Amino acid sequence: MSILSQFGKSVAKQLALTVLGGSRSSLENPSTTLSFPAEWLVDAWTGNRSDSGIRVSEITALQVSTVFACVNRIATSVATLPLNVYEHLAAKDLRASKRLAFDHDLFDLLHYGPNPEMTSRTWRIAIQAHMLLWGNGYSEIQRDKAMRPVAVWPRNPAKIRPVRVSNAIVYKTTEGEGASDPTAQDGSERIIEADNVLHIPGLTIDGRIGLAAVQLARQVLGLALASEKFGNKLFANYGRPGGVLLHPGQLSPEARENIKDTWQQAQSGENSHKVALLEEGLQWKDVSNKPNEAQFLETRQFQRAEICSIFGVPPHMIGDPDKQNRANTEQLGLEFVTFTLQPWLVAWEQELKRKLFPNRGRNANKFFAMFDPRRLTMPDATSRKGFYIAGKQWGFLSTNDIREMEHLNPIDDDDADALWIPLNMAKAGAQSNIQDDEDISGRSLKAFKRVFRDAFGRIVERRDPDSAAFKRAFLPVLLSIADLISRSTDDDEAEIEPAFLVSYIEEMRGRLPEWKKANGEADLVADSELGRAAKALRTEILRTIEERREAEQ
Repeated sequence: MSILSQFGKSVAKQLALTVLGGSRSSLENPSTTLSFPAEWLVDAWTGNRSDSGIRVSEITALQVSTVFACVNRIATSVATLPLNVYEHLAAKDLRASKRLAFDHDLFDLLHYGPNPEMTSRTWRIAIQAHMLLWGNGYSEIQRDKAMRPVAVWPRNPAKIRPVRVSNAIVYKTTEGEGASDPTAQDGSERIIEADNVLHIPGLTIDGRIGLAAVQLARQVLGLALASEKFGNKLFANYGRPGGVLLHPGQLSPEARENIKDTWQQAQSGENSHKVALLEEGLQWKDVSNKPNEAQFLETRQFQRAEICSIFGVPPHMIGDPDKQNRANTEQLGLEFVTFTLQPWLVAWEQELKRKLFPNRGRNANKFFAMFDPRRLTMPDATSRKGFYIAGKQWGFLSTNDIREMEHLNPIDDDDADALWIPLNMAKAGAQSNIQDDEDISGRSLKAFKRVFRDAFGRIVERRDPDSAAFKRAFLPVLLSIADLISRSTDDDEAEIEPAFLVSYIEEMRGRLPEWKKANGEADLVADSELGRAAKALRTEILRTIEERREAEQ
């Protein structure tokens, strides 16, 4: 909160008179001067005091390297993710689909620059930092006469607050409109309607105002600041810090100051560890704790981990070597996106949808904004290769889908957008030409069971059957099954290539060791192989029919 909003205009006027006049009395204690200001005045300027004696505010908290690293890591990660506008497409087979709405008026505003003075990255870094430090991120929406958003301006979280007026939420601020200089304000307060404010709170208990993480964690941050201050003093006064010089006699004030200044110049700062010369019976007595006795390094390490837990950032992502493990870095990166960034991304997306995209009218609920975090979850080349192979083979990724993920231009070919399935890669969208699929895969196969089991048994009984033995045993029965499937289609030219039968028989030969292990279950394994062969033959026949029809077109 600013001085104006916290204490009112009368306090601001009195404070201005104080600064101009050079001295004043505290509002709480008229005898308090500027040399010894009241506690409330110091808190207003420098933040609340922690038990360590260090005052902590949102700005001083950034002096803690871990706080700066955590805020910078989260804010820059959110800022570098593509923020796109999408359009809901008409539902197809009850499945939602979307497209990138490059032509939408808000696409450039959110993706590239929210206003003429800053990029989208700069705006998002500022708002995300406000959310992490102050607990609230505010942006004012500038609209044209048709009430369409034309710009979005960040607002200082210390100079704006939500208030309830006549059962409605409005926002009061002391900042000017648009791009006016916030440092050149006349102190007047203005009201912004809630529809024109993007307000993204952090952790909140009333649903309106987010809690400031810095103030809630000021004890932790105060200890971190105190540790850094101790370390700085340690190296600045390393002549022998925290000790006294003893003299056997009585010194005059001038001599006392002389000895003190001489010792400081000779033994502090860059002169530390130099040889000291003590004269006139002077002796050094150490009266301080050693850094190792105070567990100085352990305290700093613990504070780093504790601050990381407050912001939800894995320690290795801010350069903590003790918490880094190359074996699981990829998994830790996924956890960072899932548990650290995703809650903030959802908060952004929901507030943008609520304030920028109408839920009524012709385009009601048709457009929305969404981040694309795929860049942060992109695995290494070997892992991507395995994922793409599985996606292409099992029919949930097309060639153009894979090229898009690799940021390559699509191929202008219908087959590049087609989905494929296993067993010699038939198109997943191919329609079945079999008139009675249940009969072919069920009752009609019973006629081949005895013949197939006989061929299966003869092969299993042989010690090491070669390819010719497999062909003699299985080729006749497979040809009969293929002929039955071909006659059940509505295509008179449906047939199967002999080369496919030969290759499939070799595939069956590769499973011979598994067949031989089927102790007492040979009939079950044979029936399973029969059904498997029927499905493979049916898929191949459908593929040949589809390819021939496409060639004819």
